[in-house]
Amino acid sequence: MTETTQAAPRRRSPRGQGKAKVVEAAAQLFAEYGVSGTSLQAIAGKMGVTKAAVFHQFASKEDIVLAVAAPVIAVLTSIADTAQALPAEQARAAVVAGLVDLALSERGTAAIIKRDPIMAQTLDAHKPYTEQIARIDTLLLGPNPSVERRIAMMFTGGGIMALGALPELDVPPEQLRMGLIAAMSRALDAGAAPFLANDGG
Repeated sequence: MTETTQAAPRRRSPRGQGKAKVVEAAAQLFAEYGVSGTSLQAIAGKMGVTKAAVFHQFASKEDIVLAVAAPVIAVLTSIADTAQALPAEQARAAVVAGLVDLALSERGTAAIIKRDPIMAQTLDAHKPYTEQIARIDTLLLGPNPSVERRIAMMFTGGGIMALGALPELDVPPEQLRMGLIAAMSRALDAGAAPFLANDGG
C-alpha cells in the first residue's frame, strides 16, 4: 500500500503584515541612502524577496514613500484635532509639545521628511499631509503671522523634526523633551516680538 503525502498548507502572513515589512525595510533604506538612492530592488533585497513581491504590496515607489510617512501624518492629524478644541494659548502649547513628542517617537521618519528632497516633494503634492501642516501652522502662528514668526517656526520646527539626523544627546529623555519644548516656545515668542512691538508703535 502506497502512502500519499500531502503538502503542508502554505502559511499566509496576517493581512497587512506584508505591507508593514515593506514599509519597515524602505524606511531603513531611505534613512541611510535617501529616497532617490533606494530602488525597489534594494527594498526587495533587504527583505529577501523578489521585486515582484514588493509590487504585490505596493503599485509604485511613491506609494511606499507615502506609506512610510503615513504614521507621521496620522500623528499630525491627532495633534491638530486635539489642539483645535483648546483656547489659543493652550492650543499652541499642545501643538509644540505634540511636535516634540512626534520628533522623539518617530525620529527616523521625521528626519527623512525634513531632509530628503524627494520625500518633501512627494508630500508637498499629497493633500492629506499639506492639510495637516496648514492646520498646525495656523494653530502655532495665528491667521496672519508676521514674517519674523514664520522664520522662527521654520527654524525651530524644522530643527526639531530633523532631530533623528543628529547624534544622540547624552541627557535624560524627559530633560531633552522639556528642553526642546522650551526652545521652540521661546523661538516663537521671540519671532512675535518685533511684530507686536510694531503693532504697539
